[in-house]
Amino acid sequence: MGKTLRTKQLYQDRDWLIQKYVKEKLSTVEIARIYRDTENKWCDPNTISRWLKKHDIPMRTLAEAQQNRHAVVTPPTKGRRAP
Repeated sequence: MGKTLRTKQLYQDRDWLIQKYVKEKLSTVEIARIYRDTENKWCDPNTISRWLKKHDIPMRTLAEAQQNRHAVVTPPTKGRRAP
């Protein structure tokens, strides 16, 4: 008894959320979009936020989120070293 018939969704996986939100610095909107594209199931960004909180993954401040949004990523150059 006590078992549920529902299957665990990808966004409920703590390690997956840490990879996407903390390491890749994706927003909840981007994570929800990735989930929808890979699983072909609807997911709201608020659902992602709820699961981040459930797993005690600290949410970024507004300033941090805006900084990530406007960050320019420069690809590494092959064979060259910075002066």
